[in-house]
Amino acid sequence: MKKLKLVTAFQLGLAAFLAVCLVPVKTYAQSTVRTIKQSQVSGSTAKLQKIKVWNGSGVSISFYEVNEMVKRVWIDDPSQVLIDTDGCLEGIDQNCQNSSAGLLHLRRIKKLPVPGLPQTSATLLTVITQTSSGNRKVYHFQVTPSNSRPEYSQVSIIPDKSSSLVNRPRLSPLVQTTKITKQIRAGMRVAINNGLLSSSDELHNRIEQFLTHFQAGEQMPAAADIAGVSLKLVNKLIELGQKNGTGGQT
Repeated sequence: MKKLKLVTAFQLGLAAFLAVCLVPVKTYAQSTVRTIKQSQVSGSTAKLQKIKVWNGSGVSISFYEVNEMVKRVWIDDPSQVLIDTDGCLEGIDQNCQNSSAGLLHLRRIKKLPVPGLPQTSATLLTVITQTSSGNRKVYHFQVTPSNSRPEYSQVSIIPDKSSSLVNRPRLSPLVQTTKITKQIRAGMRVAINNGLLSSSDELHNRIEQFLTHFQAGEQMPAAADIAGVSLKLVNKLIELGQKNGTGGQT
């Protein structure tokens, strides 16, 4: 009877924890940075990336992570979106001799009548950047005004990092990546067995995304940031895996 009470208390405690974790995950995903790998938006493997702009909630496009300077910008339909930068741009700002912008800020405005412009629901944004070695890159985005709830406030272009994985530490501060991964999966099994997590849940999918980035070489905080899960949840799953999925007893 005592053991049954302990199991029930454990299940209720875990259920409460996962319920609390799931709420900030949604808020976190709506308020943080959306990342796009450089190869997904520039070069031969690029695909047209869609960016939404909301009323009262502008969106920034950052090139800080790839260490590139914005040299030129074109937006085909300027009647609904204004562009600002964190530095001057040649050809746009007077007296600008050397472009120094690394971030663009898009702001939605009330649609203005512009003679000759057709009525469209989206527009193309073209960005020319320059690397520290002097090479230029072209980025294309489809910008769409949206009336839904804001989903992100910044789009950050990040390096692919595939070539640097060999030199990156694959160990967490405590244990090997493979051991942590096994513990997290064991913790997920515990939660699923207790009916607190389902393989079809959004939270489950985000944990899987975290594990994918973590196993690919991302440090735990960065992997959690990309997947949109909290480190508190990750640590709880590790704890559950250690106690219940690796031979330990509750």
